[in-house]
Amino acid sequence: MTFIFTNAQTIEEEVAKKSCECIQMKVSTNGQISKAETQKCVTKSGDEVLKSKDLQEVKRLTKNMEEVVKRLKIIYKMVEKCLPNSQ
Repeated sequence: MTFIFTNAQTIEEEVAKKSCECIQMKVSTNGQISKAETQKCVTKSGDEVLKSKDLQEVKRLTKNMEEVVKRLKIIYKMVEKCLPNSQ
């Protein structure tokens, strides 16, 4: 279940890394996490990463909805790799 990104470079990698860290902290004692908790982790991580960027970069990253959706799909693909096997 451990999923480590070293030297995260893209915004997608940064969000996925933080999301996986959040998921690992929230996995229950029986090794599961709900879809809602997973989504909360991704949302929270995305917010944290965007807040760490300068305003111009945030505008560039979020101005096109199609690109935002594409990025989210990439993030969720990465996050799937750190989910418990039972999900």
